[in-house]
Amino acid sequence: MFISRLYVVNYRSIRELDLHFAKGKNVIIGRNNCGKSNIVKALHIILGENSPTYQKSENITLGDFHSWREKQGENDFVSRSANELFIWCELTREAGEALDYEALYKCFGFYVACDQYNAPLRFRRDTLPENFSEIFDVTEDTVARKQYVNPKLRNQETFEKCFDDKYSFAFAFRAIRDDNDQIDKDIRFLFRESIKNDWIMAFKANVRNELLQSAIIPSFRDPQNQLRLSSWTWYGKLMQHLTAGHMKNRDLLNALAAVRQVADEIFESVREQVRESALEVAFPGTQLYFQFNADNQLDLYKTCVLYVDDGFKSLLTDKGSGIQSAVIIGLFSYYTKHVNTVTSALLCIEEPELYLHPHARRLISDRLTDFIGDKNQVIITTHSAEFLRTSGEDVNVIALSKDSTGDTISTSVNLKDYARILVHEFSSEMFFAEKVVVCEGYDDFILRTVAKEILPKQLDAQNISVISAAGKDNFSNIVQLVMKLGIKCHILADFDYLLRDKSEDRRKYGDVGAHESLVSLPQDFFSQKCVWGEKGSAVYKRLQRLREKIKTADPKAFYVAKKVDEVAVEGIDLPDVLSKLRAHGVGILSGEIESLCVDGSVSSAKKLSLDAVFELNSRIANGEQISDIFDIRELLEVLGAVLG
Repeated sequence: MFISRLYVVNYRSIRELDLHFAKGKNVIIGRNNCGKSNIVKALHIILGENSPTYQKSENITLGDFHSWREKQGENDFVSRSANELFIWCELTREAGEALDYEALYKCFGFYVACDQYNAPLRFRRDTLPENFSEIFDVTEDTVARKQYVNPKLRNQETFEKCFDDKYSFAFAFRAIRDDNDQIDKDIRFLFRESIKNDWIMAFKANVRNELLQSAIIPSFRDPQNQLRLSSWTWYGKLMQHLTAGHMKNRDLLNALAAVRQVADEIFESVREQVRESALEVAFPGTQLYFQFNADNQLDLYKTCVLYVDDGFKSLLTDKGSGIQSAVIIGLFSYYTKHVNTVTSALLCIEEPELYLHPHARRLISDRLTDFIGDKNQVIITTHSAEFLRTSGEDVNVIALSKDSTGDTISTSVNLKDYARILVHEFSSEMFFAEKVVVCEGYDDFILRTVAKEILPKQLDAQNISVISAAGKDNFSNIVQLVMKLGIKCHILADFDYLLRDKSEDRRKYGDVGAHESLVSLPQDFFSQKCVWGEKGSAVYKRLQRLREKIKTADPKAFYVAKKVDEVAVEGIDLPDVLSKLRAHGVGILSGEIESLCVDGSVSSAKKLSLDAVFELNSRIANGEQISDIFDIRELLEVLGAVLG
């Protein structure tokens, strides 16, 4: 079982958001204040709260209803706020997956809405969850009939039969505020055979943890809340499991009795004075005790306190967020392996990187992958590239941003489709950028260094990342990934990226490799607002015609030329074409990056290798300027377009 969908309407910064999660690892990214925390809070309301609809609970306040500003008149704005919010959480059960009926038998029962013939009332699959009022308009008082499902009777005919053939489950939560700012909350439980079937609805949701055990850890770590010792929390169940069978251990009982005896001696004076002054008159015969441990053996597990010794032994609650996160993850992993062994589990963590150094972040990321195994699910929000490393595993990335109205929007990609191009750690930085410049190779170092010298701090100020594609043949895949995430994209490449193709014609001119070219990029790349906008399609077609004209007029140059002055075609001013491309952030150089070097430290014979980059970095660290080593005019044209 795993969360497959979260649909949210009018909750905090979210006007409407429809998220689809995958089994395994799901990583939510985005800038601060884009809505990541609100997604975690929405999940917690549905899956983390003991009773989401408890009226005295402050899980929903007036500030949780989505608000916005509407223009009124020429320069005036008026604030608006929704009166209704809705959260839909959908779970998918995989074929053949068992349900933990022993745990379900311990749950409270619920009523299923029925029609006049006492058959389960069905709600059309194509109207939910968008038309959520449909299910909340039907109440226990207005429904024609209702059938009580009581798991505690352990009647397989009425209970197990109810769920055995069901593979899709959902919890729908709604909060409404009235004119007096009073908030009314309600929840529905729905289930069906598959996505092709209509929904059956129940009026309560008492089986949430038994279908999917969840641990939801917000950015503010609070072990006292996240490790609550009660009979319904996963941590309480874990401690009950660990202490079961030890309640009658003679050594333990003797030790507890000795502790109580010492407590009686310590508190004897105050105990007697309180009894005589406050209890004896009104409640004769009543005794008062101060104890350091529980007297009830059944509640002994609730007295357990966690200490951590990291050089100084103290309570877990006194330690940093990094240690707290690691301990909670470890305990929940143990719980899912040894206690909750039948059903799946969800581990949802907000910013697991908090207060962790990079090595620890990578270790925690690996531990999360280990936790997933073959049945569990992880959902995290993060600002750290360490949690986006992939070795071909399924990592569902959900990128959040805000549109022009300030509403949260999302885009999703699966990193398994891009594993080949994400081999470098630095590649993951792109996921957190607003704009990305994709470079062919080590020219990313040159471009960043030029920006640092001539336009200091501007790249970071505009949240722009400069990354290497590690070869021109990776350009199109990386550009597609960047654009799919809704991130603006530019490129920087050598001159030959304007030319070349994979045609067998290339073999006529020697050992010429088959390479992608500028027109291998998706046409939408040129239609980005930061490039050519509406004119992008026409520009793309003109580039195609330009290439064909060069290939026809001088096929050898088309396949072997490395500099603009090696191509001479009548009627084409190539230097002007390249300048116009660079002015729009399509950075095609007039030659190779090495040809821009003016002191000979790199050249077509001495390529810009990793060793050369180290040498250049050393020279710059010792006071030299990149502008004294390279002719940076063309690079500044590209940076000018990128920085706007």
